[in-house]
Amino acid sequence: MGILIVAAAMQVALLAVCWSCSRWYYERGRRRGLNQCADEILRGAQGHLGSADAAHPKAVHKTLAKFKRVVVDPNCSWEPASWDFGNAVGEACWQQGFAEGIAVGAKPADMIRIDLSLKELLQMSWLAHLGFQHMMPNYRGIEVHRFSGCDEAFEAARSVGILECALPKADRPFADIKTQILGREKMITDWWTVPTREVA
Repeated sequence: MGILIVAAAMQVALLAVCWSCSRWYYERGRRRGLNQCADEILRGAQGHLGSADAAHPKAVHKTLAKFKRVVVDPNCSWEPASWDFGNAVGEACWQQGFAEGIAVGAKPADMIRIDLSLKELLQMSWLAHLGFQHMMPNYRGIEVHRFSGCDEAFEAARSVGILECALPKADRPFADIKTQILGREKMITDWWTVPTREVA
C-alpha cells in the first residue's frame, strides 16, 4: 500500500513538473514569436517608414528596442510595450503618408486653384460662353441675354470678382482690383435704381 502511495505521489509530481515545463516552453516560445513578429511588422512597413536612403524614425527604433528588452524578460509584462511600439509605427506611417499627400496635392508653381461653389461655377461658365460668342467676328446671334434683376447681377459680379482676386497682382490686366469691382457694382446700381426703366 505504501508503495502505491509513493508511486502515485511521484506520478503527480511528474505531471506537475511536466505541466510547469510545458507552460515555461509555451511562454518562452510565445515571447520569441512576439520578438520575430515585431521585426516582421517593421519589415512590412519598410515602404512607408523608410528605405535604404532613409532610416526609420527614432521613435520607432526606441519603442522597438524597449519592446525587445521587455519580451525577453519573463518577469515583465509585454503588452504596454507592444502598445507603444504599435502606436509609434502607426504614427510614423501617418506622418509619412500625410507629408506625401501634401507633396502630391501641392499645386505647381504656375497653377492657381480656386474654391468655387456649383452656383458660382455655373455663372462663370455662362458668362464666359456669352463673352466668347461676342468676341468672335463671325457671331451673328440675335438673341439677347440680360440679368433678371440686381440680385442675379450682383451674384455674377461677385463670381467674376473671385476670379480677378485670384490673379497675382503683377499679372492683373487692371491697375486696381477695388476700382474694377466697384465699377461693375456701379453699373448695376445705376440701372436698377431707376424703377421705371425697362430692360432692353
